Amino acid sequence: MAPGNMEKAFVIKFLVLIVSFGAAWGACTIDPSYIADWYSMEVGRDVFTPVTPNKWGDLMCLEKYEHPIEDNFLKGRNTTMLMKDAGDNCLYCVDVLWRTPNILQYKRSSCYTSNSGFKNMCKGIAKLPTQDTLVTLFKQTYETVNCISTWEGVYQFTYEVDWGGGGICDNPDNLLKACQDPGSPYVDNQVFLITYAKCPTVQTSKSETIRYQCMGSWFAVIGDTGYTFAAIENTVEKDTREKYKCMMTLKNQKQADNSIRWAMSRFAECGSLKSIYDSPNRLVLRRAPPQTQYITPQCNLPRNASGAWFTQGIQFKSKVTINDTHIHYFTQRNEFEYEDTFLSCQQTLGTRYLMTKYIVGKCEVDFVCYDILPRHHGIVRYRVGKPSRLTVDELADPQFMTKKFQEACSWQSFTFNRDDTEWKYEVLIMDPPSPVYCPIGGRYNFKQEANGWLEKYATRIRGVTEKPRNQISCRLVVSEMKSCSVDRSKIEIDAEYCESVDYRGRPVGEYDEPDNILTCVGYWLEDMKSYLITYDEEDAVSKFRCWVYERTSWTELQLSRSQTARCRREQMSKDYLTEGTGLHMILEEAERLFDDCPQRFDPGLNPYLKPQVIYVLSGSVRLSALVVSALNTVLVLLVTHLVIRH
Repeated sequence: MAPGNMEKAFVIKFLVLIVSFGAAWGACTIDPSYIADWYSMEVGRDVFTPVTPNKWGDLMCLEKYEHPIEDNFLKGRNTTMLMKDAGDNCLYCVDVLWRTPNILQYKRSSCYTSNSGFKNMCKGIAKLPTQDTLVTLFKQTYETVNCISTWEGVYQFTYEVDWGGGGICDNPDNLLKACQDPGSPYVDNQVFLITYAKCPTVQTSKSETIRYQCMGSWFAVIGDTGYTFAAIENTVEKDTREKYKCMMTLKNQKQADNSIRWAMSRFAECGSLKSIYDSPNRLVLRRAPPQTQYITPQCNLPRNASGAWFTQGIQFKSKVTINDTHIHYFTQRNEFEYEDTFLSCQQTLGTRYLMTKYIVGKCEVDFVCYDILPRHHGIVRYRVGKPSRLTVDELADPQFMTKKFQEACSWQSFTFNRDDTEWKYEVLIMDPPSPVYCPIGGRYNFKQEANGWLEKYATRIRGVTEKPRNQISCRLVVSEMKSCSVDRSKIEIDAEYCESVDYRGRPVGEYDEPDNILTCVGYWLEDMKSYLITYDEEDAVSKFRCWVYERTSWTELQLSRSQTARCRREQMSKDYLTEGTGLHMILEEAERLFDDCPQRFDPGLNPYLKPQVIYVLSGSVRLSALVVSALNTVLVLLVTHLVIRH
């Protein structure tokens, strides 16, 4: 490189360094998100701190360092500043952590009488202080914040305070209501109500309803545990220290009853919150159903749909309980949380049922329409329409329920996207299942194509053998899948089966045990595709599996197995790489002389047709030749006697 070019490159690098240095160590103008009037409680005293572009209360800003923004969605940033008190000529390091538009937390160092350098004096440049060492500032003129980041739903709770005698107050009327209307510009999205009810045996309990304003929430670490903090404001309280509260909770709490623990401060500070078990005020929240008059049933569901069921949704699987009037979904959303959904029958016409739907812990009460097909085998197929809510204008109409049925149960309401016509029915599977005759019968050899070796059927020991194995030399090992006359409701799969026979044509592999035994639960034909549901209690991924099966020739079948109990609409009998699938099997008919395993196939064209079965109640009595001869003699004598008399 020429000397002139080297000098230009050096100048450019130097300018870049200056610009970068100025971005972090710029002129000491306080961040605009800090400029406001703030309140804090420090060492039991009320402190009001006005912040201007160059002053923090009585402190003048000399130098500042802006920490890198770790989360792109944050509107403010953390800052370390060197400040001077004009009154006593002291230098202070002030670390400010931006939490929400209404909350700042800061730490001020002790007085420095001499300036030994910004980086040497202010350790917060290298590492910001921890949560338990900070003072919390509450903005006096707050910005409105949506409560959904702090609360959402309806909860019944118990509360306990650590002053005045204590005791846990558990009253059914202890309610927390935070009902936000998505997109609403009104104040309902910014406030929530807490109703405290009196407990006769708890001296510190009270009867009071408080309206709180949400001031935002943030995440911070205490020790090695990460907590979610929130700040709230009592909208009618006059005492400033009682007006603001700090709250804390722990995400993913491992509570068996799905409860949520919260800690609340008594005054306007967060330092007293050590953990969800060690705080001035401790609340245990349990999700509660919303109060509505439209839960009382007005119609009946199909009688043969009652019972316990299982369904696999797009994201979660649910246990479903149905009686004559209600449907209950129990959904495990993650390792620690579950969701209860209840539906009540309101009106019906044909296969369509208008249902009132609510989720325990949520505020919304929706009207949805279920299109439920008649049950076949252990299967109920259904689909759900768009949810709809009652408006104030609709309630004024005495025929509002009929009109709501016309709206929610129109056939158009079942189409969420008119351009997407690829839909199929959802499936309820009886749990525990009731076996049915499998639509595929016979003995087959199979080949497997899988999306990973874990999807394939492989040889495994299913338990202790009943008797010692003989050392048999097997000359022919094949894969076997069969459903024979012994039990036509089961499919036995053996990845390595000894097919060698003795001189009589009998199999020598008498000790062979199938690797997997599938129980057929139900099958049907939908959109020219045959579906089968099987059950395997030893399946570690999903006990219920959905299959798409097809007969491609007189002796060949093809099957595609899904990874769960739900087959996607686009799944075909040859798929194993499509999303939601994992295994493709090609079956070749291979019945031997003494197998007693005839081939059968039912595409599920009419799953409501009952199988033709001949029941043999008892065997005939076998008569000896002597008895038959005696009976014949008696019959001849009787006939001769009758002829002579006439």
